Amino acid sequence: AQYLSHVQSDRLAARLRRLGYNAVRFHHYESELVDRSQETSTRLNPQALDQLDYLFAALKKNGIYVTTDLFVSRPIFAREVWEDAEGDIGMDEFKMAVPVNERAFANYKTFSVALLSHKNPYTGLRWGEDPTLAWLHLINEGNPGNFIGSLSAPLKEDYARAWNRWLALKFPTRPALTRFLGSLRDGEDPAQGTVPMPTGDAFPYWLPFNIFLADNQQAFFERTHAFLRRELNCRALLSNMNAWTNPVQIQAVRRAFDYVDDHFYVDHPEFIERPWQLPSRCSNNSPVAEGAPGGRPSAFLRLMDKPFTESEFNYSGPSRFRSVGGILTGALGALQDWSVIWRFAYSHNRENLFAPAPAGYFDMASDPLNQAADRASICLFRRGDLKAAPHAVAIAMSPKDALGSPKSARGAVPSWHGLALVTRVGSVITDQPGNAGGADLMLPLGWAIPQEGWKGAVPGLDPYAPDTGDRVLAEMRRRGWVSRANPTDMKASRFQSETGELTVDGPADILTLNTARTCGGYAPAGRSVRTRPATIKIEETDATVWVSSLDEAPIASSRRLLITHLTDLQNSNARFADKARKILLDWGELPHLVKSGKATVTLRLEHPEKAAVWGLETDGTRAEQIPARVQKGALVIPLDIDRGGKARMLYEVAVR
Repeated sequence: AQYLSHVQSDRLAARLRRLGYNAVRFHHYESELVDRSQETSTRLNPQALDQLDYLFAALKKNGIYVTTDLFVSRPIFAREVWEDAEGDIGMDEFKMAVPVNERAFANYKTFSVALLSHKNPYTGLRWGEDPTLAWLHLINEGNPGNFIGSLSAPLKEDYARAWNRWLALKFPTRPALTRFLGSLRDGEDPAQGTVPMPTGDAFPYWLPFNIFLADNQQAFFERTHAFLRRELNCRALLSNMNAWTNPVQIQAVRRAFDYVDDHFYVDHPEFIERPWQLPSRCSNNSPVAEGAPGGRPSAFLRLMDKPFTESEFNYSGPSRFRSVGGILTGALGALQDWSVIWRFAYSHNRENLFAPAPAGYFDMASDPLNQAADRASICLFRRGDLKAAPHAVAIAMSPKDALGSPKSARGAVPSWHGLALVTRVGSVITDQPGNAGGADLMLPLGWAIPQEGWKGAVPGLDPYAPDTGDRVLAEMRRRGWVSRANPTDMKASRFQSETGELTVDGPADILTLNTARTCGGYAPAGRSVRTRPATIKIEETDATVWVSSLDEAPIASSRRLLITHLTDLQNSNARFADKARKILLDWGELPHLVKSGKATVTLRLEHPEKAAVWGLETDGTRAEQIPARVQKGALVIPLDIDRGGKARMLYEVAVR
């Protein structure tokens, strides 16, 4: 989808700007970009490069920033990494090879230089020097714990050599090495390369090996940072390790990054027989009823003194609950004061960009439901309708504690990550005990608390103990951050932000968004969402409904409002193996079908008598006027998905 005609690139860039996006991620872009006809995987295809250059320039012209990864899935000949090897090296294998195999690193560097030192003829700047390329990730989803337990034989040998070299360098005496490893058998000698790597249950949090992996990743980042900055004059913000396995040791490495990045999914497909082939399975349960877990763990990976981005997220199809994803992610990002959120993905292929297509797992271009949901994210997050939490709680540690404390033999995310829906959370890595790094309440991992205490520190509280979340919440109440009326109860999956603007009531399965310019939420049929500007009664079918002001004014005094009513959207003739629709057998075809449902919105406007309501087509065109009425000083609007056999999801309220 990144390789388009110039006319198509201009059209796409203008559309993305009008939709409200201001940043685009080029992903899985390398396969078409490289020309392997000359037995190398680092030569760029001139025609594809011209197309990518023009799209980059078109985005820049429309005020849209760009990010990408220096390795995602580029096809690489195995012999470029191991002499005499046949075929291609697997995508995940290459991610793991780059930090420990010199031939792999050389290949990685050669491609990076070719891309970033290349001058874009449509901007007049080299890619690496263009401020449009604002962020750069080194290796997509390359956290070493993701794949260390399933290495091929040659790569396992590379890691065994690197492990033994590292041990020999760090621990020159046998007693020191024995203390570090806990035990050392006869015949195990790093100088001879005979200290084995851990296996089986030792992954992913065996402390000695995770210290090695962290040190290895630190060296890789420093080496790559040096050639990007010094050789290529690349000024983009740099990061790495953005998904899945996150032992505490990785946090110590992240302090060298310019920003921290992560990924999360709700209802990501699980493939039952073959990878990326039907049938597939998803939970298809309400995220609201589960306490909105999507994105909560990511929040604790943030370092409080650095920007945080989420370069992949999705509430994936065919889940019938994906309509809540835009609201929940935009609200979480706004509450946490994150810097960027990227949806995965707008489109995987060029055909879907300009013609209707059946909905799939991820693509926005073929899913009108998720397109509509993203408008909530744009209002809440980019426009700033939902305020950032005024306070922050952080797990604090020195680099030494992160790398070597017995308490650090665990994952970096605590069990009480539900508090990410209440206040800002993250981590602090500092050499200076007591340096809060922007946090108001600190939970030290390893430091001893001086008798006089530190500002914001809670002594005697293990950040990873099971009851820590409840104790932190009690401390927040004691300090007056969370009022007595705040219903947060982590065991019950009930959360309310300290600002009061976001409430997730798991037991009731109700999401409430209560801001001046965007309000609404999700509720089952027969229940209501109550906010200051509006009351929304959900009828017949559970639904996500919200109202957003389209001008600078609050909803009550706005002259133009957008109302969105989302139930479920599937393809015609989609087939599932079960009533709960957890196992997908066939995606089906066009046209899209929207589940019928009704709702009533009662808007408290300053001048409801001057309002007119219109049903909208998905492109914003007014379709028909809706018979709204004024009752007890409020505007009452009936919403009905079924408008004479055509689906109606969007409404405009215009006030004269």
